[in-house]
Amino acid sequence: MMKRLVDVHTGEIMAGSNETILHSDSHNRCMVICAYDNTKKVGGLAHAMFLSGKLNHNNHASTILKDAGGAIDEMIDDMLLLGADRENIEVCLMTGENIPHRKDDPNYNKTLQEAINILKEKHIKYREGAVADAGDLHVSFDVETGHISYD
Repeated sequence: MMKRLVDVHTGEIMAGSNETILHSDSHNRCMVICAYDNTKKVGGLAHAMFLSGKLNHNNHASTILKDAGGAIDEMIDDMLLLGADRENIEVCLMTGENIPHRKDDPNYNKTLQEAINILKEKHIKYREGAVADAGDLHVSFDVETGHISYD
């Protein structure tokens, strides 16, 4: 059976289950937040143009994502509607798609830590060390298997 590919544009949140692949499709600066309930096979992807803090509405037409906390809340809520169990949801972060940074860049590390802190404040499981740098590649998240790849 063929899997359904869903493009998640910058500023969008999407949740899916079973035979769905969630795919980021932008060449803008962004962070991709993936959440997964391995037991129920339900996943979510928030494709954000920011790492944390408020979205600059002058530079972005979308009002879907106002801040990282709001994006995470909306993604988790969408997953719960599809049958996910909040206790089983685990999150990982991917940076890239043209985010200029170096691993030793203090601003990059501070912003990344702020996003991780939001997850901790919301008591959402975060896989330590699960920050990946996708470079200029897109993220593909196979919800059925939980596999994340870059293309």
